[in-house]
Amino acid sequence: MKNSLAIILLALFYSACSEKTVEIEPIYKTAFSSSIRGLYLLNDSMYWASGSKGVVGFFNDRRLVKSSNNKHWEDLDFRDIHAFNEKEAIVMSSGDGCEIYKTKDGQESRDLVYENKDEGIFFDGMDFWDDQNGIAFSDPIDGQLFIITTNNAGDSWKKIEPLNMPKMLKGEAGFAASGTGITCVGDSTVYIGTGGGKTSRVFISHDRGMNWSAVNTNMMSGESSGIYSMVFIDRKNGIAVGGNYLDSLNTKGNCVITSDGGLTWYLPKTAPSGYRSCVANNGNGVLISTGRNGIDISYDKGNNWEHVSNDAYYSCVLIGNRGWLVGRNGKMAKIIIT
Repeated sequence: MKNSLAIILLALFYSACSEKTVEIEPIYKTAFSSSIRGLYLLNDSMYWASGSKGVVGFFNDRRLVKSSNNKHWEDLDFRDIHAFNEKEAIVMSSGDGCEIYKTKDGQESRDLVYENKDEGIFFDGMDFWDDQNGIAFSDPIDGQLFIITTNNAGDSWKKIEPLNMPKMLKGEAGFAASGTGITCVGDSTVYIGTGGGKTSRVFISHDRGMNWSAVNTNMMSGESSGIYSMVFIDRKNGIAVGGNYLDSLNTKGNCVITSDGGLTWYLPKTAPSGYRSCVANNGNGVLISTGRNGIDISYDKGNNWEHVSNDAYYSCVLIGNRGWLVGRNGKMAKIIIT
């Protein structure tokens, strides 16, 4: 009898623990009217955001603390941003040509730290291993990914010539949907997701970009299809999302998972609800992904996904059980997992 009672109580306990809810709180009066894709969370309430028309802002919960305004930046689309603290941040433009700016004083000033107007340059994303060392990539030039790195917190950048870089497939490139098609793991590993070719691949370097290998995945492939965003929970477990942004409801091959550090990738048991432009994790196996037809959540490292909202956003970030989403026309929302 005692054993039976213990089993019942244990079952009730796990049932109660498994009842999770997701709250999404839109911000109806937003600070920007442009599309926001760059997003970096410092803690559960303070974050940086960037987007089209050259906008960059630092927020504390729903309050815009500081934004920048310069006519020169109005033609720039800042698809990615990386922040070091409340005062220092790096912002990267995507499109034909690239400009990277850094502020050290909370946007009282912003310095141009990298510029490239060469034909074919189109930067897709950047990431950092630590507060000094970072990496960014562009669509291919002469059949290879174009890679730049920094070792001084983004004060300067230089192109590197990898010793071993696989050739790109016909039509293969990255996607700048949220600046998260590249992710740094540990102190020297970096992953880049691609699409557009006959196979969607993951490029891997374990020495900060000097040597690369490319791994095939069963992510959807072809024109406008592929890997749009990647995140790693730890050194072994990673998740990539994407699909076809022209076919937002297609779930076939819109998410792939690795449990061996990117050597092999497999499909989840239950996929996100459509094309997804960004995925984020809280470090404990809980993930959110967002795209044109809504938001999905996974509680088991991406193996099963649950659709929780039809609201569309471009980018998402998550720390613990709190996060933020940003999208078209300055759209912003807070996400709370309880």
